Amino acid sequence: MENKMYEHQALASSDVELSSSSEMDGLHDPMPRHRRQRRWPPLHYIVYGILALSNLLFFSLYWRARRSGEQCVRPKLIYSPAAEAIEYVPKRLMRDLKNNPFTGEPNDEPTEEFDKAWAHLLEPMTIKISADELSHLPDDSIAMQDGSGYIAELTVYHELHCIKRIRRHFHQQRYYGNMTEDEHIREETHIDHCLEYWREAAICRGDVTLSTFQWLEGKPFSRVYSDHECVNFEKLDTWARSRMVDTKDLSVLAGRPSE
Repeated sequence: MENKMYEHQALASSDVELSSSSEMDGLHDPMPRHRRQRRWPPLHYIVYGILALSNLLFFSLYWRARRSGEQCVRPKLIYSPAAEAIEYVPKRLMRDLKNNPFTGEPNDEPTEEFDKAWAHLLEPMTIKISADELSHLPDDSIAMQDGSGYIAELTVYHELHCIKRIRRHFHQQRYYGNMTEDEHIREETHIDHCLEYWREAAICRGDVTLSTFQWLEGKPFSRVYSDHECVNFEKLDTWARSRMVDTKDLSVLAGRPSE
């Protein structure tokens, strides 16, 4: 009897140990039967995060657009080394004729002051560019004799040359008084070239500045003055003058064909 009691107690004690051992093993089981569920952040945190990112993106795009508008950045579809000298400024163009050295007095013959003003304006018509700058252009050019570069011209100065030529055409007796018939034909052809050059230039730029109207002598006339978005010509002219080449002396140019 006492032996049975002892066996029963020993068995019970053994069961407890086995049970405890099983529970402890479960704590270290790498694959527990019941996983803890992942808790996602509350929904309002996700919404706030999306709104913050959206606002950041909006203000970034707004700031870039504002800076772009202030700097008046235009697409650079055609290469020119002079692009580094381009700056846009607002300017009111008045088209005054009086006291204007480029027009002279109305109905008067051109003066020496007129000729000097135009000669100075067109001084940097021919400039020098480097071999690397020329490599970005589709056409070749004439090289300098000393190997320092090639000659080129900024279109704005060719346009100014055409305006000067048309003005001179109005005063042929002063500038071309002794033209032969062939020279007269060439002059007319040159003027047609200049007018077409000027027409294409106006269409190319497509200035969209608005001019308002006023009544004059019972008829609507557009005002001759208006505010424009202009290139800072003083800055561009300074750049061109730093590179100008005097081609009156043809010996500075290489490869001149023999006559």
